[in-house]
Amino acid sequence: MSYDLKSESVSLRKEVIDTMVKQIGQQSYKLKQVVSVAPTNAWSNTFYRENPAVITGPSGGTIKGVAPGAAFPQASIGWEKVSVRIVKHALEENLIWERLISGEINIQARTIIKVTEGVVNSVDTHIWDDLSEDRLLTGRTQSFAIAAGSQWDTSGADILKDLMKASRLIAKANYPTSNITAVISPYDRESIMRYFARTGSQWPQIATDIAKNGYLGKAAGVNFIECNAVTASYALILVPKTCATWKELVPLQSETTMDPFRSLRIRVVEEGALELTDPLAVVRISNTQSVGA
Repeated sequence: MSYDLKSESVSLRKEVIDTMVKQIGQQSYKLKQVVSVAPTNAWSNTFYRENPAVITGPSGGTIKGVAPGAAFPQASIGWEKVSVRIVKHALEENLIWERLISGEINIQARTIIKVTEGVVNSVDTHIWDDLSEDRLLTGRTQSFAIAAGSQWDTSGADILKDLMKASRLIAKANYPTSNITAVISPYDRESIMRYFARTGSQWPQIATDIAKNGYLGKAAGVNFIECNAVTASYALILVPKTCATWKELVPLQSETTMDPFRSLRIRVVEEGALELTDPLAVVRISNTQSVGA
């Protein structure tokens, strides 16, 4: 680094390291960008899932044709009470002082990067597991499986049809589909690009300033985000920002402790919980791969 390692520079070192951690985190998150983020100061967080169905009259069709002067039909909105608990994501490394001042590589900078990536990946995996409901067959999100012989890495793939089916399911649940996002694995990205090339379509070009955080561009009305946290042979199609909220107790931050002439400890932490507020705004697609990859 461009600053020294003397004990007098502790406050400067902490400030610089924390800035690095936050910059790395902002550039590394893949799934945190598809959910809303809201602060919380509670360990146990309660939210309410609203029934997304369009409300009707008590008999299913009495909104139309109310007689002049007659009583209005009454309709009630349904909510489900759900609670989630905060989860702590934390990692640290203790660097020996002699390695800091005599190493052939910038071990401090590399440690900051790798420790931050570890926490960020843990948060992304947490969000993936909750959005996909741990791939349970009896979840609240919508789901369908691709038939054998039509997986995305086979010649029988019809990826456009699968994407449109997911979009239709989201629309039937009364959510907008103008900005839906597909969360895919690196392997499925390769399959999708080959599919578009084979069918004569061109994968969209992406401006340099937005080619980050896993964003791959938009095709067939769907934004694509590549993420290593995605379980093999699965993909999610969702309405970003609407589907879920990340309740943030402790945002990504760091703390450094210098033991003069002995070591430097670097800690990175984030604490939060995912509230799957709108499960029907998520469609889980399974069997995207003929072989696990």
